[in-house]
Amino acid sequence: MLRRLVTLSLLLPLGWGRPNAPGVTVNADARVSVAAVSDGFSRCLFYDDFSRAKGKFPDPSKWKYDLGTSYPGGPKHWGTWEIETYTDDPQNLYITHDDTLRIVPVRGPNDTWTSARIETTPEWDTACEPGHRLRVEAKIKLGHNSKQHKLGLWYAFWALGSAFRGHYWSWPSVGEIDILESINGEPQIWQTAHCGSNPGGPCNESDGLGNVTATDVRGVWHTYAWEMNRQASHLGWQHEHMTWFLDGRPTWSLFGRDVGDEDAWEAMSAGSKMILLNVAVGGGFPDGVAGFKTPTNETRGGNGAGMEVDYVAVYSDV
Repeated sequence: MLRRLVTLSLLLPLGWGRPNAPGVTVNADARVSVAAVSDGFSRCLFYDDFSRAKGKFPDPSKWKYDLGTSYPGGPKHWGTWEIETYTDDPQNLYITHDDTLRIVPVRGPNDTWTSARIETTPEWDTACEPGHRLRVEAKIKLGHNSKQHKLGLWYAFWALGSAFRGHYWSWPSVGEIDILESINGEPQIWQTAHCGSNPGGPCNESDGLGNVTATDVRGVWHTYAWEMNRQASHLGWQHEHMTWFLDGRPTWSLFGRDVGDEDAWEAMSAGSKMILLNVAVGGGFPDGVAGFKTPTNETRGGNGAGMEVDYVAVYSDV
């Protein structure tokens, strides 16, 4: 684009060794978020199960809204020619009474659309250290509307290089990892890496390097994950690799040697990242796959077009 108990010491952002690290409230009476530390990992660097603010907005110490049709001074239409306007209106994004986050695209008068997009705050940026592993994961359900009623809807759970903040023309050199993309109600998901320069470059921009996996995504909960593995960094960056997962099963892997450019690989593998969740409407990707302009007159908004998120987590083995 462009749940089990853990101790507080396992729930700190980067810089976790600091007392009272930004974004963390040290309070003996505070409820600690529940998370299952994924197999092979020892620490939870970030976790949100959206259970503390029913009917309200996400925790502002963890998330911020992206608003309007671009970053300040950045490419128009978020650089992808999507047509919605992102808002902080509760009709577009809210915490449900089931302790989930819901993002809802809404169709307005004269074929206008609103939706929502959020990203993690800088205090929660995460990076994979040499010799170690990092996993970014979320449990997500997409709306149940039929394919004809989803044309132009573009769902995304992704990670973007933190260096993008304030440098809004630096894509794709900052590195982008698409952990889940779903468009047009298609029974498949896209999982993609973006890097280097555009057009072309080591990641074949603007398409990126990716994989498509067939799966039923309408109205079904799935767990989507991306894992960065730098355990072989002592052998050279070419031996490092990243793997995407669907419901715990690996879907594909990308090695440094596949990219063939050390700087581009390092931006993706070692650079700090923020996490984003959004539902876009229209744009180059859904238009290109559909073969015509989207959305159409039959595209519907509302909960049946929404994206529901149970939790988002980042795990590390150090």
